[in-house]
Amino acid sequence: MFEHKDLPEAALYQRNFNGTLFPLNTRDNSLPILARAKFAGKSCYVPQSEEPNKHNVFYSVSNVLKLTQDAKSIEALRKWEARIGTNEAKRIRYEAIGAGKALHAYLHSYLTGKEAKPVNQCYEPYFQALNQLLPHFGTSLLSEQFVVSFKYQYFGKLDQLSLYREALTLSDLKTSLKPKLSLDWIQDKILQLAAYYIPVETLYPVEQAALLYLISDGSSNEFIFTPEQMICYKQLWLERLTQVNDTVASAA
Repeated sequence: MFEHKDLPEAALYQRNFNGTLFPLNTRDNSLPILARAKFAGKSCYVPQSEEPNKHNVFYSVSNVLKLTQDAKSIEALRKWEARIGTNEAKRIRYEAIGAGKALHAYLHSYLTGKEAKPVNQCYEPYFQALNQLLPHFGTSLLSEQFVVSFKYQYFGKLDQLSLYREALTLSDLKTSLKPKLSLDWIQDKILQLAAYYIPVETLYPVEQAALLYLISDGSSNEFIFTPEQMICYKQLWLERLTQVNDTVASAA
């Protein structure tokens, strides 16, 4: 039976080629290795060699948000796809995924002192937007880093924990076809940021959180949140996590 009472609230992890999550400090034998599993038909991770049950499952941040997406958002997405057509919707998704991967890789290389690969010309407007933000970044402590919350039993891969505008900032980089002009449009993205914030703030003195949007017209949108502002979003994230745990456990 998995017990987390003697474990830290959170720890940094890395992922193996087979998907297994293991501690970043490989010499720390007190932390469990987490392996892929399914519980009640849902993808999860469990401590290696254990059978999944409602007490030992770890869900990914992205999976929790997907499983708890509200009906209004799902319907809006359906109407959007119906309006522009399935093929065009796929093209836009693939472009967004490609741009996101390319820009994340560039920022990771830039902040970790590695040689950055040139960004494909088709993503040039997003790259122009990123160039507007790069001068505000400073020393990076974590980049593209897995973090596991043992207190709440979930995990995710954060973008950056670095100096940004001279404050230690947990930031998430996004790409978008259109400007994001309202917090109401990005609620799930803020909850994603809050999910990372909870374990990271037990490890580092985080001063703020930021959502940074690179827009397809070459502009950028920046949303910065104080620790006080994040309190509400952290609670909303934990409610979504509880919803998944309760729903999946009742179906098991």
